[in-house]
Amino acid sequence: MQLLLNIPESCVDIDLSEKDRKTIEDVYKLTLEDKYEIANIGPGADLLVILTTIATAGLSIWNFPTVLKDGLDNWQWLIKKLKSFIQKKELVSLDQDAAGILAIDYLANKYGDDSCFNLMDAHTFKIINLGGMFPNRKESLAAHPHNYYVFTFYIAARIVVLSVRSTGKIRELETFDDMPYGLNDYKTG
Repeated sequence: MQLLLNIPESCVDIDLSEKDRKTIEDVYKLTLEDKYEIANIGPGADLLVILTTIATAGLSIWNFPTVLKDGLDNWQWLIKKLKSFIQKKELVSLDQDAAGILAIDYLANKYGDDSCFNLMDAHTFKIINLGGMFPNRKESLAAHPHNYYVFTFYIAARIVVLSVRSTGKIRELETFDDMPYGLNDYKTG
């Protein structure tokens, strides 16, 4: 899972000293498994950010169909971390996995975490392409820092379409709960 984060004000050089690295690890509560580097995503003037890869090996929220509570139990630490980054305005951008976790958390808060749900579809719209600036990382979040993610979920006998901006802003686009041609017959497994 990749995130772009603002650089703490005390760290202003692209070549990080050990002190700068310690500051970044402390500010963002990064673990030894998390990887990060400085990336310049400014196509004109410099815009330095931290490209962070959060270690999530072995955890999977995309086991479908499932009950929201079961899917979220192992991810609470990450949901809190993501919300903290957003609240403190430290988050520059997040990838589709992180956006999906925020979307599922949104659904759990709206429909209850005992609801059964299924991801039906997910799309990423890459708004900005900086791939030319990152020839070795054309598919990384640094190469595509501004994205729009759209998820379609079946939950609580309805289909919900959500959008999540790469900044973490969530919007419910549409809810289909009144379709006469068999929505209630849709099976999640």
